[in-house]
Amino acid sequence: MSSQRYKLYEEFTKQYVELFGQTESETEQSKTNDHEISIEYDYGVELIQNYESWSASEFYVSVKMNNSNINNPTILDLPDEILLIIFNKLNTIDALYSLVDVNERFDRLVLKSLHIRNLDTTNMVIKSYYDRTFSIDNNVLPKICEKILPRIHNQLNKLTIEQNSMERILLTVNYPQLYLLSLVNFQEEILFQYLTGNSVLHDLLTQQITHLNIDVPYEPKSETSETRSSIFALILSVCQRMTNLNFCQLFSDRKASICIYNLPSKSCISSTLTELKVNVATFDDCLFLLAEHLKCLSTLIIDVKDISWSLSHINNTKKLPELKCFSLTSIEYASDYDDQIIPLLRRMINLKELTLFLTVLKPYSTYIDGIQLHDQILIYMPQLNKFTFNIITAIVNRNMKIDLQSNEYIQHSFIGKGYGELCVVNYQPQKNKQHSSILIIFPRLILLNLFEAHVDYAEQLLCDKNIHLPALLDLCIDYKSLAMITNNFTNNPIRLNCAKIKKLHTDPFLRPKNFHKYFPLL
Repeated sequence: MSSQRYKLYEEFTKQYVELFGQTESETEQSKTNDHEISIEYDYGVELIQNYESWSASEFYVSVKMNNSNINNPTILDLPDEILLIIFNKLNTIDALYSLVDVNERFDRLVLKSLHIRNLDTTNMVIKSYYDRTFSIDNNVLPKICEKILPRIHNQLNKLTIEQNSMERILLTVNYPQLYLLSLVNFQEEILFQYLTGNSVLHDLLTQQITHLNIDVPYEPKSETSETRSSIFALILSVCQRMTNLNFCQLFSDRKASICIYNLPSKSCISSTLTELKVNVATFDDCLFLLAEHLKCLSTLIIDVKDISWSLSHINNTKKLPELKCFSLTSIEYASDYDDQIIPLLRRMINLKELTLFLTVLKPYSTYIDGIQLHDQILIYMPQLNKFTFNIITAIVNRNMKIDLQSNEYIQHSFIGKGYGELCVVNYQPQKNKQHSSILIIFPRLILLNLFEAHVDYAEQLLCDKNIHLPALLDLCIDYKSLAMITNNFTNNPIRLNCAKIKKLHTDPFLRPKNFHKYFPLL
């Protein structure tokens, strides 16, 4: 290799180290490869900087239209090692659509060298925090089904699909090695029909799938759906080989829950399931799942919407020796911690991993501290080697004075952390309304939930003199509070933070005259 080309290659490789995190040893190894690199430095850097924003069609055009020559090098001139780095950074569907059938070299690199085992055919587009589409481009789907799947179907282990393209993808070829299937953004009624009818999905779940992920659309304040609960029970019945089920926990911000404790006693039975992730409406649902319905269950990751007084007579004393990993999350106040949660945890005598994220209501009591956790829970788990927890104790005691940090301090602690969702829970008015001396910016906040916040906090967070919310798409707020802080939609300081909102979650109302000035996208 000439000294000039070696220098160019050395500089070019440094750019890859910075962009892709390549190690020094990998860089040194790359230097020793005796490749004739006929590329221009500026072109290579520009290519790497832009590739991540390309769509499938843009990448396809760039490959098809580039004609290589000595004075005008293109992507076709890059060595295999560099091309594979780029291909691995691309969305898999985009890479397949753009590069397969371009030439024999690209076919070899994409179809053989990448060793595709996991294929996600969805493309998420965020319309609002809870309104998202996952459909595959109509221009891309035909080529994927006709040209790609017949060449890789024998090696696929994992597949992610959405409802509009599911039948075409599943009917195109067989998937003999497939064991994990993710069904994303399926309407509940449609999914129920597929599970109860004679469909290719039904056959696949019955005979082959061992790991199943389910995702359905979710709206805040939506009631627990009977159809959704029936789907859960039906899946346990239909999927005879299933060992792992993720039911509506595929995305942390979509927590559609189910209510199952009042289903027939023979529902929700599985003799093969070992790991379950699920969101339920009540603590009784959690007890129902652990009441000998899932005998082989060793891992349960559960989010409970309401932990209050039990309405059932489910036994909460029988030991659970099979359970090795348990995670319990509930953002609402848990008012029955002593009588429900503690007895359940004491049943897990062989537990190795425990996670608790709770807000506990303790009337006229003391905070839950390390001593209580040890004496009431941990001593009953001799095998435990990992305990992760965040337990907030809410004490109802008017005689106890608690000094909290200022609102400005709390708000500053959020700056720059990239939170997508903020939920404020505080029904009490501010005694001394505080206004920050500087403008506070939440650069990535997409959803602001004020359903359980006093109107003072709604005013503070939405007034553009205090806070700037440039990415806000969803606002959850009671209409009474919204009308108050906007002074019946005449208070201009609120308008800036509402201008980009695409989804307003509130009570039914008739739009007043100036409503569109505050929410022009609704």
